Amino acid sequence: MYVLIVEDDPNYSDTLEMFIDELGYQVVGVAQEGKIALNLFKSSKPDMVLMDINLNGEMTGIDLAKEIQSIQHTPIIFITSLDDKETFERAKTTGPYGYLIKPFDPDTLERSMELALQRAHSEDTKVFDKAESVALAKNAFFVKERNRLVKVEINKILWVEVEDKYINLFTENRKYTLRQSLKDLAEKLDSTIFVQTHRSYIVNASKIQDIDLQLYVIRINETETPLGKSYKEGLIQRLQML
Repeated sequence: MYVLIVEDDPNYSDTLEMFIDELGYQVVGVAQEGKIALNLFKSSKPDMVLMDINLNGEMTGIDLAKEIQSIQHTPIIFITSLDDKETFERAKTTGPYGYLIKPFDPDTLERSMELALQRAHSEDTKVFDKAESVALAKNAFFVKERNRLVKVEINKILWVEVEDKYINLFTENRKYTLRQSLKDLAEKLDSTIFVQTHRSYIVNASKIQDIDLQLYVIRINETETPLGKSYKEGLIQRLQML
């Protein structure tokens, strides 16, 4: 792990540097004021920042933390002699991973760093926030067959038909049998591509080869499917005619 130290007291910065080295981490830089620290952060891209709040120069540690988080979300642990509530509340707005009061205890700092690493890792593993309700692979269904989920690409579905309490879903190569209603499946299909042509049939309009208006049949993949009389006009009106 690469650590950036931002501390204007040489005694504390030396102690921190020695302590981090003993833990087996690497110090990428030590800065006493905000602008230098910001440049070091941009060039070294550390995994963690240990930061005092009172710094030399115009920027406070809180100001610097805001700048850093605007560039890249990085764990920051404040180490400060300021224990008043107002400073703590201002520091909280930057989302720090820890807030330690000087003089710090080495064991406490070590635990704070370990917890910060653990928290950062758990946040990194979940890269999509609030995506649980978003459907995956919208161009395909996954059909359960025993202990497997079999992918069926929606654009390869030729037609769907009702058979007793089941529906059969046909592709060029095989048939899938599902225990659900035709209406439930229709709600998951794109109505600009799929159309109901019979009370028991839904077809993929892009797969239609021809329509026999006298015999009331639709040919798909060299197979004839029925065309209900009450569905005929609605189908024809929606087709692009020449």
